[in-house]
Amino acid sequence: MSGSTPLYPVNLKIAGRLCLVVGGGPVAVRKVEALLIGGGEIKVISPTAAPPLRRLAQTGRIEWLQRPYRTGDLDGAFLVIAATNRPEVQRQVAGDAGAARVLLNSTDDPSACDFQVPSQLKRGDLLITVSTGGASPAFSRRIRERLEAEFGWEYGVIVDLLGRLRLLVMSGGGDAANHAIIFRDIMELDLVGHIREADWDGLAGALKKALPPHLDPEPVVLALVETIGRANTEYSL
Repeated sequence: MSGSTPLYPVNLKIAGRLCLVVGGGPVAVRKVEALLIGGGEIKVISPTAAPPLRRLAQTGRIEWLQRPYRTGDLDGAFLVIAATNRPEVQRQVAGDAGAARVLLNSTDDPSACDFQVPSQLKRGDLLITVSTGGASPAFSRRIRERLEAEFGWEYGVIVDLLGRLRLLVMSGGGDAANHAIIFRDIMELDLVGHIREADWDGLAGALKKALPPHLDPEPVVLALVETIGRANTEYSL
């Protein structure tokens, strides 16, 4: 929004950190599901909880405190998401978070937030986010939906492949400038086409032409194919 505080885009590492969600409705469900993907230790505080949250609590994936929010609940928390439909509770959580220096996301007041959760598209380790600074989450979702049509599961495989190739190239010597030239050539290959068609021989052959003669991409491609065979859904998460 015009005149709003500029945001600094950053990806948070929340694995093993206490993340609180105050509220138990549909919005809280979406927030909890996203936090679970990040590996956070999640505690939900709400007198009531939607069925998905109840199931997660029953299986031990989250902790549910079945009561209203209280000052002091933020002790030890890394972040808190205020996701209730009660303005007085939202204000209380925001005030407590500021006093405790706990990162706050308030679902009804972007101006109170320390961070905002953008619309996300994830393909394996590829993460694409879209934000309107809180002005229009609906527009963020619309853009994400268009990106989903363009960036399919194969892009997650490409990121996996490039990570493996990076290790191979770095093990073969050379300096950063030389490595940059190699990966510039790799970026010119039709990686999407080879992977989409499962043309692994063609992929290995194309990589051989782009890599120095002493670097063999075939073991990398074989390992990639094995990974895809073991978990052929992970790239579309």
